[in-house]
Amino acid sequence: MCGVREVALAQVWGATTVGVEGQIVVVEVDVTAGLPGIGVVGLPDASVQEARWRTRSALTNSGFDWPGQRITVSLAPAETRKHGSGLDLPIATGILCASGQLSQESVVGLALCAELGLDGSLRPVRGVVPAAIAAARAGATAIAVAPENAREASLVPGLMVLAGSNLAAIIRQLRLPITERIHAQILGQTVLTLENPRDLADVHGHAMARQGLEVAAAGGHHILMIGPPGIGKSMLSERLVDLLPDLDSEEQLAVTAIASVAGALDAAAGVISRPPFQAPHHAASAASLLGRVSGQRVVPGSVTLAHLGVLFLDEAPEFSRPALEGLRQPLESGTVRLDRAQWAGRLPAQFQLVIAANPCPCGWLGTGRCTCNSLARRNYAAKLSGPVRDRMDVRIRLAPLLGNDAAGETTATVRERVEAARIRAGFRWRECSWKVNARIPSGTLRRDWPPDDDGLLLIHNLENRTGSMRGADRVIRMAWTLADLAGHARPNREDVAAALCFRDDAQDLAS
Repeated sequence: MCGVREVALAQVWGATTVGVEGQIVVVEVDVTAGLPGIGVVGLPDASVQEARWRTRSALTNSGFDWPGQRITVSLAPAETRKHGSGLDLPIATGILCASGQLSQESVVGLALCAELGLDGSLRPVRGVVPAAIAAARAGATAIAVAPENAREASLVPGLMVLAGSNLAAIIRQLRLPITERIHAQILGQTVLTLENPRDLADVHGHAMARQGLEVAAAGGHHILMIGPPGIGKSMLSERLVDLLPDLDSEEQLAVTAIASVAGALDAAAGVISRPPFQAPHHAASAASLLGRVSGQRVVPGSVTLAHLGVLFLDEAPEFSRPALEGLRQPLESGTVRLDRAQWAGRLPAQFQLVIAANPCPCGWLGTGRCTCNSLARRNYAAKLSGPVRDRMDVRIRLAPLLGNDAAGETTATVRERVEAARIRAGFRWRECSWKVNARIPSGTLRRDWPPDDDGLLLIHNLENRTGSMRGADRVIRMAWTLADLAGHARPNREDVAAALCFRDDAQDLAS
């Protein structure tokens, strides 16, 4: 081993997560004369403070020298709280560099993210994908992780992945020339494409609902379906995600990163290329739906796990009121705000909401079999508040099927029309920050993208009748989607009328 210098300073990059996003942490280690000991500064939480003892045992049990001097570890940026055991490896590597046992040049362009066992073994951590994304964006060319995280880290293009079963194995790789370093075997990016046996042709009848799904998929609109039990609400809802186009490369990494933080990523399957689908049980709490903070670790809720995909609430009136009302902000902004003592920030939550509900508690209103009294119906209807219902663009009331109702078009056929409509919308919004019609800002919508004069007259009539500017804006956005599906250059009276029909078809529960 190399001798320990009297005064030495080293700098290495660690990679961790803040919320569901990655962050580079600059680990500075100073070894200087003084009473032996180690201190960690830079707002470390308990798990990072404990890294002092894990790294000491890991270094000595791996055959390295522990400096018998004063060690100061600084984690920058100092104003950001650091959490998680993934900083163990960069702290240990920084101590080796500062004590002269490893050259500073060997860690240039390298980010490190792994927990250390007392025997020097490398253990996996959550959130490696967003950590690797942050490393690549910061200019790193390689990342060192535990073997269990190697495949996950390799999903991020442009990074060499160094993986070793223990600290000694990683240091041996770092001492080799860059061209000789052993890296993970998966250098390319594997894309996950799920085979889904569900098909829209499985659903018989319900022509209006099928068209509503097509409109929702083409424009990114939220949809509400009301009907008696067993009529096909769940079957239709589950097939919406199959109508959506594949995620682009940036969206794939965003969705994969969220799954990595949540511990729900199957790294062996590769990058997630299809929009996610979340269907929480109606007993789910508001924290489960919106997200929570456990210690310093952010646990994404269903709204974040459904980012860029579909969130399906079956039996929606049975969800708790705080859970349902908590959806109002993410439905408007595409993010969910968490304000907790341990952590405060925003998580991505740009999803399409699908709500399915019975018309009354027993579910048989309008069929002659309803046993609910008027009070029970009103109380049931009130569980979905007016503001939540107002945010639903497409509203469908499903009627009982007739015996001769036949199967409709397949998912592949409808998806072709959806993709064509999205291409038209994408070309129109190519210089804007949004990609789908449902996300057009109200001011821009009114000023630059109104329907034609005949269609605008219907919008003014709606405003005079309801007094709701937001409802009128949602009609205009949906009219643009109908125009895209029909190949119109601008929404006309027919497109606006069709949008109004979808908005008014299932205006209220228990009506």
